[in-house]
Amino acid sequence: MALHIETYRNMLLCSILMVNAIGLGACGEKGAHTSAGDGYPAKRTATDERVLRRGLPGEPSTLDPQIADDDFSFQVIRDLFEGLTSEDEAGNPIPGTAMSWSVDSTGTTYVFHLREDAKWSDGTPVTANDFVLGLRRAVDPHTASGSSELLKAIKNAGEVIASRRSPDQLGVEALDERSLRIQLEHPAPYILQILAQPIAAPFYSRAVGIAHAGQQRSAVSNGPYELRKRIAGASIDLTKNPYYWNANNVAITNIRYVNEESESTELREYLADQLDLTFTIPAPDLPHLQVDHASEIQTGPILWTLYLALNLAKAPLQKQQDVRQALSMAIDREAIASSVISGVRPAYSFVAHGMPNYDPPDYEWSKWPRERQLVFARSLMEKVGFSSKHPLHLLLYFNNGEGIRRVMLAVADNWKTNLGVDCELKSDEFRVFLDGRKNRTAWDVARLGWSADYEDPASFLENFTPGSPQNDSSYNSEIFDKYLSMARAEANPDARLRDLRRAEETLLGDYAIVPIYFYQARRLVKSYVGGARITPMNRTYSKYLYWKEGHTPQ
Repeated sequence: MALHIETYRNMLLCSILMVNAIGLGACGEKGAHTSAGDGYPAKRTATDERVLRRGLPGEPSTLDPQIADDDFSFQVIRDLFEGLTSEDEAGNPIPGTAMSWSVDSTGTTYVFHLREDAKWSDGTPVTANDFVLGLRRAVDPHTASGSSELLKAIKNAGEVIASRRSPDQLGVEALDERSLRIQLEHPAPYILQILAQPIAAPFYSRAVGIAHAGQQRSAVSNGPYELRKRIAGASIDLTKNPYYWNANNVAITNIRYVNEESESTELREYLADQLDLTFTIPAPDLPHLQVDHASEIQTGPILWTLYLALNLAKAPLQKQQDVRQALSMAIDREAIASSVISGVRPAYSFVAHGMPNYDPPDYEWSKWPRERQLVFARSLMEKVGFSSKHPLHLLLYFNNGEGIRRVMLAVADNWKTNLGVDCELKSDEFRVFLDGRKNRTAWDVARLGWSADYEDPASFLENFTPGSPQNDSSYNSEIFDKYLSMARAEANPDARLRDLRRAEETLLGDYAIVPIYFYQARRLVKSYVGGARITPMNRTYSKYLYWKEGHTPQ
């Protein structure tokens, strides 16, 4: 679910939960070389007390996995918590806290079996009921989770989120201490990827009693790391969880997430040897870094789309489809990709290119000559009475960030030059923007971005269903909803993808959003850090990193 500064994951409403605690000291075996099994690679070097420093050009809003829905929070939470499933180094689903599972012939009933040695960071066993409590808490409307829609494939989840059923009617059930059953509304093979996400983390109920809506979590975690210290606005220190079932194969003992004020600050600290791995690279700095630090640069395509949400909840865009189309056509995506921000690909669809087995639709006019596009866009504006003499006025809202501002300035310039639109730009600090974007009376266009939670077009398209917290445009289409419903009920994979494609065609044709570009992740990694790779969903778990032999951090 995501917006990033340039690579924010889902830019959603976040509650702020400050989790400050002193964790238990790490005490894993040194020099472990045994195979982890279950898709986990054995580490190649011994653990020690060195600290791996990871940059975050923005502060996580929360460390609560059921509340978090921004990429900075997710980066840390994936180190602290583990779901029933996890992901390997390439992003594929593998066993996590559950060592195995089975699914019935309908594809709608899963039974998961937990590991005997799965424990919380205080040494108490992780139980099936912990996962039941976590999943119920995630969909409870009082929790106000921006990520709850991810779980709508689970039986009754949509009804619980809409307050039409109670959380205890969710289709999850503990069969015994180590086994639980999850029932789905429809076949959803991507559920294994969803269950690896923070929203599906277990809930530690021993210290605080039974989970209920809005309840603040204990700092105890069940993942490869535990929280050691958090200094708001500065850093988050993690240390290896000695009770993690695969602790022997977690090579790096100490992790420090360093909160930077911007991408430029993050880069300066990396070049000053104060960071070992960055979150991103500012686009203007990429060319000279390719000369001086080429061996430390990692780039790769990811399933992420930057787009503009057009506000359909109020005038002037609410009932003006022609105007919305003109705004989309007036943006020179090729120029933005070549001259404004590097490492991106122009987007004329919403589902990111590279989605397995999916051929996304795009606009017929995207293949027209540029001048023909502009002539047609101007004619659409003139048809409803807008021109340079009678301009359309818009407020374009976005979060702070050097790269973001450059792109938004280019968009506003395209609209002014090509259509005569007067565009006021307004930006806010990341966490302020997360709240501000929910006030649809205060903006006409909002800059957003989405990266896939799982490798399926539904991960993008489900955002635009009624009631979805990600539906910032207030989009509502019976035809779109019909195709999504058909896809959910369709067992044939090819037919299902056809239904999803029809849904996307409907969304694009209604011009509720304006796709701008598909992103390519980029970052810097020190030569002595091994195990870092960019995956389609751009997740790097610290448990897979290690110090390379013969190399010593600064």
